[in-house]
Amino acid sequence: LVARADVVAEGAAVLVARADVVAEGAAALVARADTVAEGAATLVGRADTVAEAAADLVARADTVAEGAATLVAGAGSVAEGAERVVGRASSVAERADGLVTEAATTSRTAGELLTTYAPIAERAAPLARRFVDEFSEAEVRAAIRLVDQLPVFTEHMETDIMPILATLDHVGPDVHELLEQLKEVRQAINGIPGFSYFRRRGEREESE
Repeated sequence: LVARADVVAEGAAVLVARADVVAEGAAALVARADTVAEGAATLVGRADTVAEAAADLVARADTVAEGAATLVAGAGSVAEGAERVVGRASSVAERADGLVTEAATTSRTAGELLTTYAPIAERAAPLARRFVDEFSEAEVRAAIRLVDQLPVFTEHMETDIMPILATLDHVGPDVHELLEQLKEVRQAINGIPGFSYFRRRGEREESE
């Protein structure tokens, strides 16, 4: 029994030693549990922070979504405006094309006019230079006054002179007949005795 008691005592000592080890392990586990609890608390705090950040991100995402919707609407308006601008640009391009065509026609016409009138201008240049050199200011003013009187002159020409000119075809035979009668009268006067003498005397007096 003593021997067994010694064995039991040794076993108890071993158990006590193991119990101390277990107690130390339990203390270490408790310390680790405290550390884990603190880490868990930290993780919970970080989780709360992450949740708040996620909420902010969600709010910002909503704001971004609203801004994106606004941008999309604005893009639609811009697209419509761009379409109108493109339409106006097409109209302007068509007008520009027409203007280019007209300019080409005008240029071709101007070239033809230059080809036609260049020789005339070269021939008229000396006359124009002579006109500028010889005409005085008084003569130019007189010509301007004459041009100012052209409406009155035209009116008199149409109302007075042209009707007279229209009757000249009737006056011609009468004038011819009058000339024939004058010829006969001259012949009769030449037949008067002594008329030649008086005629020579009159010519002599006129010459003196």
